[in-house]
Amino acid sequence: MKGFFNSIFSILPLYYCLGILYKIFIKLGEKMNIFNYFFRSVPENTKFASFGKMHIFILIIGFLISYLIIKKLQVNRNFELIVAFVLLIQQITLYSWYHISNYNPFTEGLPLYHCRVAILALALGLIFKINLLLNIGAYWGIFGSISALLVVGADPFAFPHITQFSYFIGHLFLLWGAVYLLFVRKIGMTNVALRDMMIFTTIYHMIVFIINNKLGSNYAYLIEPPFTINYNFNPYVYAFIVIILFNTILLLEYLMINFKFLNKLKLIVTSLNI
Repeated sequence: MKGFFNSIFSILPLYYCLGILYKIFIKLGEKMNIFNYFFRSVPENTKFASFGKMHIFILIIGFLISYLIIKKLQVNRNFELIVAFVLLIQQITLYSWYHISNYNPFTEGLPLYHCRVAILALALGLIFKINLLLNIGAYWGIFGSISALLVVGADPFAFPHITQFSYFIGHLFLLWGAVYLLFVRKIGMTNVALRDMMIFTTIYHMIVFIINNKLGSNYAYLIEPPFTINYNFNPYVYAFIVIILFNTILLLEYLMINFKFLNKLKLIVTSLNI
């Protein structure tokens, strides 16, 4: 009888260890399910709820931090590097997911949208201090990020999903980086810089238009806008309108900068005791 109990007691630690291992495997399985769900590749064809509670919250965060950058921040190399590396990690993660999951890797997973170009230009410009890239990141980024945050064009996955986090992290940090460059570092735009930006912008759109027709994609929204319009334009006419519109925006930014509009806006913001 004594031997029997000794055997039982000698086995108990083994059962205890097996129980712990079982719980660990259960937890890992749950985490793997969460991981797989977060990075899933089958869309639910759901649209992000524009101006719902989450959207409003994100817009408030974007505005508040932009306000604090204008009002409080000085030129800060650490801030520049944080923005740059967050944007690079966001871009690498996004493109890795598109190609590993095989979810539209060529029609959606290339860095050819305006904001993706601006994000890469801003990040690399901040790291390597390249003025041309900083100009692209700032001038494309300020308009592109605000437009993308207001008119959400996220992939059709239900929350939570990697593409939603990537979309908002990318556009928020693009906005904050562009605001920093324009209001804190006060990078200007000369006549020559405006000309070069317009030439680059036009050539970019022409190349992307050709790529879109080859791949069946809609990069730079040169095939159709990210919102519904009740008119069917000729594809070439529509693409021409987009190119003219984008260059007009650059011209308006140039006029605002050279007429010291940004400096006046910064004075207004800094005068607010909030």
